[in-house]
Amino acid sequence: MPILKQNCWKQIMMLGLISVSVGAHSELLFKESFDNQTDWTADDYVNTGALPADWFVFRVDELWSPRTGYPNKHPSAEILSVNSDKARGGAGKSYVAWRESYDPGWKKYNSDATLVKYFPKGVDSIYVSFYVRFGESWTPKSASKLFRVMSWDDTSPKLELFQFFKGGNSGPIFLWDYSSDDYGVRNFQAYRGGPHGENYSFSNSDISGLPRQMINLGDISLNFTENTVGMGENGQNPKIVDQINGGYISDNLNQTVTHEQVYGRTKNWTKVAFYAKMNTEIGKADGELIQWINDEIIFQNKNIPWVRENSENKMVKWNTVGIGGNDFFRTYANEDQHEEWYAIDDVVIRTDIPPAEKAPNPPSDFLVN
Repeated sequence: MPILKQNCWKQIMMLGLISVSVGAHSELLFKESFDNQTDWTADDYVNTGALPADWFVFRVDELWSPRTGYPNKHPSAEILSVNSDKARGGAGKSYVAWRESYDPGWKKYNSDATLVKYFPKGVDSIYVSFYVRFGESWTPKSASKLFRVMSWDDTSPKLELFQFFKGGNSGPIFLWDYSSDDYGVRNFQAYRGGPHGENYSFSNSDISGLPRQMINLGDISLNFTENTVGMGENGQNPKIVDQINGGYISDNLNQTVTHEQVYGRTKNWTKVAFYAKMNTEIGKADGELIQWINDEIIFQNKNIPWVRENSENKMVKWNTVGIGGNDFFRTYANEDQHEEWYAIDDVVIRTDIPPAEKAPNPPSDFLVN
């Protein structure tokens, strides 16, 4: 099978770029390539409290790292010049998270590496894009939280922004997980209401127009085939490129989609983006969530009451964005001390959907029939 030529790849990606809506007043809030960051790890944070420059807070959980007496293992997060092979373009730095396969005997998410940016003024709408790459030993059948956007009650200590659930200090929240199970790779989303510890749980009766039923407080596990029907620009079906076979995943709605079909082989970077807009009034179901893969809209819903009736009769704004997270990963025996990595690079945060950006670099191993 021949390798798809670079110019063909760019033409395919431009098809997605042409249809993306453009915000008239999209203000750049934050941009991070990690290249200019001082070398840093999660162990540095635990030992000294040091954070990467211009980031707000970090949450760490790790069993095996140099700090805990395992010199040949990795901290749960690294921004290091020696990891240049894990940076987009093969030079500079990226945010590398190491997850651990561990079963504590109950349904606990482990190996946390959540890095958070805070915007004191907050915004009514927010757009976040980043590139993600998965390591050579990546195990598809697993779950890892990779992204979140939240409203945090900034009157509490900053570490308490991680106090969730009813009565916590954050909400509404949107989370996106990498997830794969017996039904293939999933587009796993989690919706949590607000403000700040109220209206935490969502159900399908709260948000109309979802492609399947919510579970567990507002989680929804979507596939990349029939659950994307009608979710593209102007109600069209998204054209999600099949990174292994060529063509589009949406051309075969009955298939079980693999990790590599969506995210490519290990050297491939995938651009992911999200737009969240707060509802305009308390209880009004006009909040939004839009998602892109490689500049192609694959999901949108404009019926979300992010903030519902509450004890303080107030609205809130989006003010925190997080990358990385904790992991539900227990494929290997605990004694194997198995760890594997993913990398995030070139984070962009704006107040609205931006003008179409340059198409992402083509994967070096994209094959077609």
